[in-house]
Amino acid sequence: MLDLDLLALGGLLLTPGPTNILLAFSAISSGVRRTVPILSAAVIAYLAVILAVAALAASIATGSQFEIRTVLRACAVLWLLWLAHSVWTRNDDGLDVRLVTARHVFVTTLINPKAMIVALLVQSEGMTVWFLVEIAALVCLTGAAWVVVGFVVRRSGSGLLSQRSLRRASAICLAGFGILLAGANL
Repeated sequence: MLDLDLLALGGLLLTPGPTNILLAFSAISSGVRRTVPILSAAVIAYLAVILAVAALAASIATGSQFEIRTVLRACAVLWLLWLAHSVWTRNDDGLDVRLVTARHVFVTTLINPKAMIVALLVQSEGMTVWFLVEIAALVCLTGAAWVVVGFVVRRSGSGLLSQRSLRRASAICLAGFGILLAGANL
């Protein structure tokens, strides 16, 4: 893949989305030390989607792709709405509380349409081990950028940025992604 293509892919990965929101929120609520290991869940999920798309691309009939996309979209919408609800209704406002887990990040990334776009780009360019390493590095770097955003917000100590308001803002973002996904064509 050309370096320009990797740059564009990095830009796509850097855009706000459910995985990035979870990484930032984890850094806000649990701190950087607890969040950094969660990055591996995002990397593993992206690689899993890429490999699954490669395996399925050859075996799925063109006619059944619409039904598969519809089921995947419904699952993604339900997951994002459930996650938004659980983040919104969490009662603990203390710092260093693990509100986001590796499982949350892994499942959210698996159903993230951005992961499917990345997988399709990889398929169009041809998959090599080195290319998968580059993708993993990009996911780590862009995820780390969102962890830094969360760290900065956490360290700001602003009274306007209470744990509850940040949790509610994150829940609204997650629900918004779910609603947008429900109305979007994949």
